[in-house]
Amino acid sequence: MAEPAPAAAAPLSLPLPDRPASPWKAAALVLAGGLGIAACFLRFSLWPLAWVAFAPILLSLRGETSRSRAVRLGLVAGLATNVPAFAWLVETIHLFGGFPLWLSTLFYLSLSLYSAMQFVLFALAVQRTGPGPAAIYPALYWVSLEFFYPNLFPWRLANSQLEVPTLLQVGDLTGPFGLSLLMVWGSGVLARGIAHGARAAAVALLLWLAALGAVLGYGSWRLPRIEAAMEAAPPVRLGLVQGNLSIEEKGDVRYLEGNLDTYRRLSEALAPAPDVVIWPESVITEALPRDLAQLSPAGREILGLRRPLFAGALTFARDDAGEPRFFNSVLLFDAEGRVLGMSDKQILMPFGEYMPLASLLPWLKRASPQTGDFQAGSRVIPLDVPGVGRFAPLNCYEDLRASIARRAIRDGDAEVLLAVANDAWFGDTMAPYQHEALALWRAVENRRFLVRVTNTGVTDVIEPTGRVRRRLAVFEPAAAVEKVSRLRVSSPYTQLGDWFAWWVTATAVAVLLTSAGRRGRSERPSRPRRRA
Repeated sequence: MAEPAPAAAAPLSLPLPDRPASPWKAAALVLAGGLGIAACFLRFSLWPLAWVAFAPILLSLRGETSRSRAVRLGLVAGLATNVPAFAWLVETIHLFGGFPLWLSTLFYLSLSLYSAMQFVLFALAVQRTGPGPAAIYPALYWVSLEFFYPNLFPWRLANSQLEVPTLLQVGDLTGPFGLSLLMVWGSGVLARGIAHGARAAAVALLLWLAALGAVLGYGSWRLPRIEAAMEAAPPVRLGLVQGNLSIEEKGDVRYLEGNLDTYRRLSEALAPAPDVVIWPESVITEALPRDLAQLSPAGREILGLRRPLFAGALTFARDDAGEPRFFNSVLLFDAEGRVLGMSDKQILMPFGEYMPLASLLPWLKRASPQTGDFQAGSRVIPLDVPGVGRFAPLNCYEDLRASIARRAIRDGDAEVLLAVANDAWFGDTMAPYQHEALALWRAVENRRFLVRVTNTGVTDVIEPTGRVRRRLAVFEPAAAVEKVSRLRVSSPYTQLGDWFAWWVTATAVAVLLTSAGRRGRSERPSRPRRRA
């Protein structure tokens, strides 16, 4: 009987079979990855770290067959990211909602756990399909979750790259999602190279480098063209006023006259004379009737009106039962005190302006008597300053919602985005800078100046390229006159919205469904052959 031929050796170019990492090694990998992501949002100078931070997470999932273990790994990665990156939430919930510190900590940990579920879903998807062709599947899954997962603070991995303007320019095509995809894809390619060697990752690396080159090339081409459009557009001088009032001063109506005096004095010192003055969110804390047509002479004197003024104010209207309903509004006054327009805040802050689940759990409202009961506005209303320009007011959190700014420009024909906020609740933390990093993309997406005026900082002017032109010192009274351009450039993102994120999500779902079909066929018992 002839000896069986020896089996041919596997080609060296084929990847070795994946084997799961040991539990401790896998835990260390996801912990390192999560802390790396968090570090990029605690120090934006660490932005290169964001390009590789997902690699250890993907290495921990390599060859993983257990769903429960994938859940645990995703949970560790998510907690390692969210707990340090958003630790400021404890003090914010404590001050903003009036909760005791222990309960604020409990809320913060609950929110961190909820946000970590985004990583759990990511880990389950990667565990199900593996990295896929060119190691791109993890990037598809992550961007889909960035787009759909409803985080309280809607951060994207691309938000960490504000110090590299060339990379940001793709935002007028894809929003932040295109850059996020490129970053996670790069981590996937790196993980493949570490796991299987450079030869196994060569094709994926070449494809990724081509995509990176396209993003850098587009940014290098687009930047000078937007800068030229900025130079050609008609200018407008804006007076930015940051009063630096404490939470106690803003929250007590007894301080109202002194607070307004602070803003009036800073406004009167502006030079050269601006075309319009901008005060931040809720400077006027004595609620004004919503049917107010014009301030009294005394009111005009209190505000020191000499030119048009945008001011954050509380407003109220009575319902059919005669009960007051309060709104957080931005009002536009002319120099004679006439109310030219009003736009109400749509996205109310939980624990401060309303209590989540209060209708189901009434004790929550009793536990936090400081929490407000505000009504939400229906849409941003662009406001015209005669002879100056058309502005879209974004109140506090609204500059984090891309759809709000996009509609104000596409449907409201706004020329400048104007964001007002009171970030005093965040204290001396990274939160105001994280807010700035997330909001910055509204300028790039829509190719408009984004002017942010806050009570304590960060007050700044962001160019349509994403560059920060001027930033006032935080936690100091400050005022400045800045010239911006009234751009009317139309970007693909303004017109088409999140087409790229929808396309990525559809692709990710198709991959997962196809994977489920293949798994179902592979697990179906085969029919025994009938003998002839």
